Amino acid sequence: MIKAEYAFDLPVSPKEAFALLSDPAQDPEWQAACVDVRLLNGAARAGSRYEITFQLIGKRMTFTVEVTEFEPGHRSKFHVLEGPFRYIGTYDYTENEDGSTGVHWTFEVEPGDYFGIMPKSLLRKVLVNSVKKDSGKLAEKLRQEARTRP
Repeated sequence: MIKAEYAFDLPVSPKEAFALLSDPAQDPEWQAACVDVRLLNGAARAGSRYEITFQLIGKRMTFTVEVTEFEPGHRSKFHVLEGPFRYIGTYDYTENEDGSTGVHWTFEVEPGDYFGIMPKSLLRKVLVNSVKKDSGKLAEKLRQEARTRP
């Protein structure tokens, strides 16, 4: 099992951050590796399911995922039901003193031999770097949007 973690800040309230990150339909908007998402049984909530496709490390991967926790402004969690390997993801949200949001992302994955002989430490680094880059771009986009609001 590989566990990857990363903490980042978004310049919006926890409620707004949660709305962006916990809604799978938003994933292609901010995750570079996310190619497509299809909601299977309605809007995001505990028990909702979706199909998500990623292009990462030269591989195209499609998973069926279930949202297991959905606490607006506090926590969202999901896990794979079907796909080339299993993973569990969690976002925990905390309000910073300035009203922005601290997000702690955790990802536990059991890739088996899906990525061949790639060392687990390298896969962890690829996952963290991907979230670091994507969350940085999202934070900058949100800052720019805030500056252009009347």
